[in-house]
Amino acid sequence: MVRGYPEVDFSRGECTFCGACATACKDGALPRADDHALPWTIKAQITDNCLAHRGVECRICGDPCPVTAIRFSPRLGGPPVAEVDAATCTGCGACVAPCPVNAISIT
Repeated sequence: MVRGYPEVDFSRGECTFCGACATACKDGALPRADDHALPWTIKAQITDNCLAHRGVECRICGDPCPVTAIRFSPRLGGPPVAEVDAATCTGCGACVAPCPVNAISIT
């Protein structure tokens, strides 16, 4: 908690959008949206710290993505680079914790 407020910590795991936080919030500060709406518009972003930018093959961030929003584009002279499809990404954060160099943020 930050200053007494709950926060999402993607280093501990992803959000499954189960709605338990909205149910537990007695003050109604976290209203539950309809079942098809995502609770936020944040998306995964991959920084230049990504291992592929250093010439190291790594695709670990793509495996846990439940909607396959992370794709790997081939490139000459180096390993494929991870790219996030913003239209597909739900911002769940499943890709954050597995990254060995903390190159993924949810913003």
